[in-house]
Amino acid sequence: MAGLSDIKSTRRLILVFAAISILLVVISIASLLYLNSTINRLSDSLYSDVYQNSELILNADRDLYQGAVALHGAMNPDVSGEQLSLFAQDFEDNNTQIKQRLNMASYNISALQNPHKGMKQSELLLSELNEKLVNFDSAFKLWKETGRDLISRRVQGDWNPEAFSAELINTRLNETRSNLDQAENLIDNYAQQITVEFSEKKSTLFAVYSLLLFMLIMVIIYLSRRLIAMQKEMLEEKSLYQIIGETMSDFIILTDPNGLILYASPSHASVLGYIPEKGAPLSNYIREAEITWAKLKSAVQGTSRISELRMRSSKGNWVWLETKVSPISGNKVFPAQFMLISREITQRKQYEERLHKLAFYDHLTAIPNRAHFKMYMENLINQPEERRQDIALALLDCDRFKQLNDTLGHLAGDEFLQLLSRELQQTVKGSGQAFRIGGDEFAVVLHRFTSPEMLDEILERLLQLFNKTWSVNKGSSFHTSASIGVALYPQHGGSINELLRAADLAMYRSKNHGGNEANMYNEQVDEEFSDQSK
Repeated sequence: MAGLSDIKSTRRLILVFAAISILLVVISIASLLYLNSTINRLSDSLYSDVYQNSELILNADRDLYQGAVALHGAMNPDVSGEQLSLFAQDFEDNNTQIKQRLNMASYNISALQNPHKGMKQSELLLSELNEKLVNFDSAFKLWKETGRDLISRRVQGDWNPEAFSAELINTRLNETRSNLDQAENLIDNYAQQITVEFSEKKSTLFAVYSLLLFMLIMVIIYLSRRLIAMQKEMLEEKSLYQIIGETMSDFIILTDPNGLILYASPSHASVLGYIPEKGAPLSNYIREAEITWAKLKSAVQGTSRISELRMRSSKGNWVWLETKVSPISGNKVFPAQFMLISREITQRKQYEERLHKLAFYDHLTAIPNRAHFKMYMENLINQPEERRQDIALALLDCDRFKQLNDTLGHLAGDEFLQLLSRELQQTVKGSGQAFRIGGDEFAVVLHRFTSPEMLDEILERLLQLFNKTWSVNKGSSFHTSASIGVALYPQHGGSINELLRAADLAMYRSKNHGGNEANMYNEQVDEEFSDQSK
């Protein structure tokens, strides 16, 4: 019977606790709704009635400046009659636009109302703002009359350019812009003032709300002490999670809906050297932090998914993990939303990286090879139209490389190729990518140039790189140069093979002229060397 009575007492206590909690939630929601409504009204007022008017004044200031530019242009003695007419029309159009914008701003500001009554300071600023816009009209009228008078005299046949003074235009312009600048400052001051006045009212509301909340918290604290006995069940449930995590070799992480870690299994210490901290964001430990939350969000939309992530160990190196991300409903102990079960795949990723390097990088020079070149070009050519760049393919052949091999040996030739590759990469860094596509032949893909002159400058740097004396084979000297052929995409070909053929013909022409030369492909090159190069 005592047990049954305890159960009933606990149920009653839970009901009282729930009722008080609901009351707290209702009060909180009501207060927040009121605050939200007030903030929305303030936001709407500031955006639609203040910042919109500020934008109108800024645009009017821009139009005023454009009108001044047109007026100065009309006063230029070297402009033709047709240009003078255009400048005059520009001046009138900008003035008309200024008038329309300021009329709209004046109308909006006249109808402007504070979010709350009794905000005297902000109302005073509104009054000053209206007065400033009225003052602008007189200065603006004088500006228009001055401009029109100058243009009228400029049109006359006996106009004397020396009689014109730009100082008059600038004086009228500064007088007019001064009113606009002051109006803009007043709008900014109004926005700041209304924010301050609203904050004071909001502080009063928060004071009342805090008092009620404090009283309710005291009641909840009293009731919470009566529920300490329920912690035993919670601790038992927590122990169950610990047992599972400690006995599994895989790594387990539970997170809440915001990505904060609720639990991390001790097995992390065996590989990472530490256990991720409870309460810390998951993104603190994962290298792909910018995509981590996106991955979790995509997982919660459907079933579990597998992701590859990297976590930093205590030694500073990155450990690759294959992670299964699963959405879970959680319970009263762990209100989790995601479970991550991981296993280490660092060795597999390192093996994949070695295979990638063997497949796409030259074993002698360590720069990208022909396979990498093909993949690089395909990626550039297949870019969407809006992201496509100008592409230049340059083929470089080292002049007299055979002579180096014959006189100093193949080891000296290999040493030269390694030195050349390192300097070639540095030369084209920031402009494109260099590749070794066979023997002493290199390809350079340039796609970060903005003009033909910039491309010519890069090609000249490539010629200078080759055209010098190299020290190889423990001090032996060797002087070389390069024959370069260049083809442009899409002017000289729409595919990799077409571009290679065009660049090869242009390079053949450079070699035929004695080397140390860069030639661009054209139809003449095609007719002159296509048969000889086969």
